[in-house]
Amino acid sequence: MFIRIITLIGLMLVSSISQAVENHCGEVQRLRAWAGGSDTYGIWVEYKANPSQCPGGFYIPHGANNKDYVFSIALAAKMAKENVCIQVYSHSTDIQNRCRINYIMNP
Repeated sequence: MFIRIITLIGLMLVSSISQAVENHCGEVQRLRAWAGGSDTYGIWVEYKANPSQCPGGFYIPHGANNKDYVFSIALAAKMAKENVCIQVYSHSTDIQNRCRINYIMNP
């Protein structure tokens, strides 16, 4: 019985620790940025075709440390009409149908 309990706890820990990281690449259609600090989305990035997991696009909070870098990479990709890849770590931080950006890169 003790071994079953330990096994069950171990399985629960592994499933909660190993959340799936998702990478979504696409062409930026629209960028939105809010100047004030009280907004929900500091930056909102939308692809021409958002993935089904993030139909409203992606966001990074206003108070994020590297918000300027995220905006710069997304804007450069939009102006060059090139794809950009956004990594989403957890859907627990989604707001409505927008996914929180964990990482952004040019492929």
